[in-house]
Amino acid sequence: MGTWDVGPFDNDTAADFGGTLDEAAEAERPGLVRGALARVLDAEDPLDQRLAVEAVAAAALVAAQCPGGRPVTSAYGPDLPVPELPADLRDLAARALDRVAAEPSELRELWADTDSHPHWLRGLDLLRRVLAFPAPQPVARSWARIDAWTRRHAPSSYALLAPPADPVEVEAAQEAMGVRFPADLLESLACHDGITEWANLLPGQPPMSVAGMVAHWRMCVEIAGDDPDLTQPHGDGEDDEPWWHPQWIPWAQSDGHSQVIDMREGPGQGRLGTAAHDETGRFGDGWPSLAVYLTAVADALDHGGEADDMAPYLTPQGELWWDFPGETELNGDPLTPAPPADVAPGRG
Repeated sequence: MGTWDVGPFDNDTAADFGGTLDEAAEAERPGLVRGALARVLDAEDPLDQRLAVEAVAAAALVAAQCPGGRPVTSAYGPDLPVPELPADLRDLAARALDRVAAEPSELRELWADTDSHPHWLRGLDLLRRVLAFPAPQPVARSWARIDAWTRRHAPSSYALLAPPADPVEVEAAQEAMGVRFPADLLESLACHDGITEWANLLPGQPPMSVAGMVAHWRMCVEIAGDDPDLTQPHGDGEDDEPWWHPQWIPWAQSDGHSQVIDMREGPGQGRLGTAAHDETGRFGDGWPSLAVYLTAVADALDHGGEADDMAPYLTPQGELWWDFPGETELNGDPLTPAPPADVAPGRG
């Protein structure tokens, strides 16, 4: 099998699969994608490399139709559009990728013998992440769910949520920063103008007030100045980013590390990433939008699970706390897994 890069369609077998899709009638293409995924799950060990390659290519086509998914633009992918794929293919694609990356898998073994193995695994991880993104709810609905959960299970954390931002202040902030806020950020600020003091209320950084956003943005712009080491992209591939860009909106921040909304023109506009004080920006492992992020947070609180690779807990003081899955204590005090929304306070 000829292979020239780590992308889903950067090999002869995947290119042939793309050609097969083009030759099929439009109505038959979803079935071909499903078949490529299902064959991997039904295959005997060790997993044949050709089956694995086709499954990765099919998973990329499914991910392209998910929130935050990137279109398949490879010259070796299908030239004709793939019609809307059934929603159940997202789970099938995620399970197929897990099978490809697990032993025994011929494709995994082939990549393990190359210097590109970490990049190949990273590509699979990014596809899995996109496949797991929830369909975004309106931001006001997500905040209403977060509010209801914290009011019921962590009232001291709920009390730290600020009232809605002043629309006049929001407009002035956009003028000062020279960038229009996306609709989901405006909707979020219409629910809460950040929090009144630091709290581990979200799995990422604590949300800032409008005034805090402007102050942090100004500080970063002033530090970056016209220094090319800070304003020009540095990195490779997915995260070829500068230390700061004036069209990044810092909506959440702690200790100089901020979550930023990228408002540069292009397909990534509105995505949520990170800008650390000692690193370049990162969006590859971020979120397609603030709306998707807040939906995931609300889902984790209401139904259990994780958001941003973090799980919700309650401290002995009844505060909401996000930490790595499986944690049992914080500074010597016990952490209790956060109960789902329908569990009465005090019961697990």
